[in-house]
Amino acid sequence: MVHYASQIANALSFDNEVTVIAPTHIEQKYFNKNVNLKLIKAPHSLVKSIFQSFNFFELRSLINYIKDYKPDVIHFVNEHPWNNIIIFKFKGEHKMVLTCHDPNPHPGERNSLILKLFKLSTLCQLKKVDRIIVHGNNMVDELKKQNISSKKIDVIPHGDYQFFTNYSPSSSSTDNSILFFGRIKLYKGIEYLIQAELLISQVLTDYKIVIAGEGDLSRYSKYLEHNKKFEIINRYIEDSEVSYFFTKCKVVVLPYIEASQSGIIPIAYAFKKPVVATNVGSLPEVVEDGLTGYLVQPKNPNALAEAIIKLFKDDNLSERIGENGYLKMKNELAWNKIADKTIEVYTKS
Repeated sequence: MVHYASQIANALSFDNEVTVIAPTHIEQKYFNKNVNLKLIKAPHSLVKSIFQSFNFFELRSLINYIKDYKPDVIHFVNEHPWNNIIIFKFKGEHKMVLTCHDPNPHPGERNSLILKLFKLSTLCQLKKVDRIIVHGNNMVDELKKQNISSKKIDVIPHGDYQFFTNYSPSSSSTDNSILFFGRIKLYKGIEYLIQAELLISQVLTDYKIVIAGEGDLSRYSKYLEHNKKFEIINRYIEDSEVSYFFTKCKVVVLPYIEASQSGIIPIAYAFKKPVVATNVGSLPEVVEDGLTGYLVQPKNPNALAEAIIKLFKDDNLSERIGENGYLKMKNELAWNKIADKTIEVYTKS
């Protein structure tokens, strides 16, 4: 979340006084000098944050800081369980806004107990805050199913992550790779990418599929271990390495079977890479089919393979779509425009 929080805070700070309350372990380098940072001791993981929410010393310090600071708006940039305590303490005294990234937990994300606690915590926040920001119209529909009034929901797209281009790799040439990037989770549909490779191999020879990210790949090991067309980097990818993977690849693929939105797409656009994504969640609101990438049906390896092959066989098409994605990022996903829309939300009654 540091990437998202820092970019929106930086953009807002040009015309407003902005203070970010963040855990002591946050990477401070992403925040510009206009942003005030108030650091508190907080658990690294969501699980610990639920079960260790009663750190009375830190919570008292946090509450006292907000009381003294007297903010016009308290903006929660994710659904952290600690938000409930702040909402309970200051409800009615300050305008409260919550950015809800995931109206529903992704399949396979958490065990049943943590899932129930997280859903309850998030629902409490959604009910109590004054305004809710989501990154797609599809998420408005999902929140309405939870009896959240659409009148308090505003749709603002996910901003760009162009700062990753500042980490320039030694070479700007591509290596004909198909890039799957990000955490390894069940809902991201890697099995369908594996199935698509069998079809791609019947048409193309000069390619490889790079899977880069941390997570459990054991369920796919028997398909990946002896297939030389796959390059696996199964660990956390440092920010300084992101540029390397996106510069080298020819296409970025998101074979998700479920999604709300994704920060991977704005990164692909920043590097002028075409995207092949599934038609799930709010991904179709960011990927314009045939213009900035291709949309395919989920769980359909044939369609996934066809879109990838089409981009590989036509360099001009691939470059044109990559340029279109870059222009979309500059015109619609720039953080200064996101900040303007966010200020509008702050001023709504």
